[in-house]
Amino acid sequence: MRPEDTGKKTLVLDLDETLVHSSFKPVAAPDYIIPVEIEGRVVDVYVLKRPYVDHFLRAVGERFEVVVFTASLGKYADPLLDLLDAGGVVRWRLFREACYPYEGAYVKDLQALGRPLESTIIVDNSPHSYVFQPENAVPIGTFIDDMADEELLDCLDLLLAVEPGPDVRRHIALEIGRRRAFGAGGSSGGVDPDSLPPPVGTGRALP
Repeated sequence: MRPEDTGKKTLVLDLDETLVHSSFKPVAAPDYIIPVEIEGRVVDVYVLKRPYVDHFLRAVGERFEVVVFTASLGKYADPLLDLLDAGGVVRWRLFREACYPYEGAYVKDLQALGRPLESTIIVDNSPHSYVFQPENAVPIGTFIDDMADEELLDCLDLLLAVEPGPDVRRHIALEIGRRRAFGAGGSSGGVDPDSLPPPVGTGRALP
């Protein structure tokens, strides 16, 4: 952890469908166009930023150690983050090779990051991504192209509410429960990572 982030909670952000939406199909007024080499040829990826993403990143950068953890390939996500995070809010970038392949999808094992789980939050539109640590997750809806979307504002409000607590897992549960008058009860559907064989070549502890 960088000295300037000492004492901060760690916020892990998904990229696609959480902060942006990307497509190989041209879209009207893309925010970015990222050229990516695929199988020997270069194709353009058209990117739309989720509304309020710039404000969101600035705000969380003041309160958290920010990590982007994406199942996308680095050759696409890295140049995109160079543009999206021009202010240098994101301290660390983790790509597909850092994910744990599980049941045909990519899981982001927060335990592998080397940060205390009681101080780590993940924001991701895909519940499968945080199936190992669902109690650390702040869910967010999938963004495609709704320019009236305000979910990042709602998410920011929740993050700032739970950040001061000593154990974010308890405060996430309390805050989500408070905001959802009628939530689904029972098991969170998580998977105990200790019950799985150790991954090979996956996961990455942060400095």
